[in-house]
Amino acid sequence: MSVFSKPTAEYPTFGTLRYGSAYWEGTIHLEPFGGSFPIIVRAKREGPSASQVAAMSRVVSEAASIKALASAGMVEVHEESELLPSGVGPHPETIWQHLAPSQIEVCDETYYGDGRIAVLLIFEASEQPDFAPAIETADGTFVEVLSGT
Repeated sequence: MSVFSKPTAEYPTFGTLRYGSAYWEGTIHLEPFGGSFPIIVRAKREGPSASQVAAMSRVVSEAASIKALASAGMVEVHEESELLPSGVGPHPETIWQHLAPSQIEVCDETYYGDGRIAVLLIFEASEQPDFAPAIETADGTFVEVLSGT
């Protein structure tokens, strides 16, 4: 076995994660968003904290609601960036047809400075791959949609 091999472990909600250097990585499926996301969890060798597991568990259980809450904001950041795909009509939920899961980042307790855990769901815009808008959640609760530019 190599000295540089990356340890793996099973964690609640996250499944199998592989340790990097101050982060763990894996894949997580969120059906409401149409697929699997590569996931990065900012955690030391000991693994994700109970707070990180709880925040991600809430994101998983509330994914459909988070998506619904983020739809109008996702359209707005596309409009502000002048990247609104043609065919997005009066129904904001149609924006999801133009987005693909890109990555989830689970931050540690220092992100906000008050112990809350930010979970960022990042997407790739199908018509503009350099545009990567994200949904910000705090402890698994929707906060806002962030521009991808």
